[in-house]
Amino acid sequence: MATKTISFRATEDQVKLIDELVEKGDYTSRGELIRNLLRNIERKEISDQVKKDIEIARKQEGRPLDDIL
Repeated sequence: MATKTISFRATEDQVKLIDELVEKGDYTSRGELIRNLLRNIERKEISDQVKKDIEIARKQEGRPLDDIL
């Protein structure tokens, strides 16, 4: 997967928190922390969609597949 460098503005408190987590050893770099946050957001969005799909499937139980599609 190709990568691209981006920049963004953060408050001093946010930068301090990021740096503290890196210094504590939770992450090896600021970039790793931010990539991890983005992966967590992606996983949550996928999980939310799966939950919606399951609810839809439960409501349509017993209906022929042709009726659902």
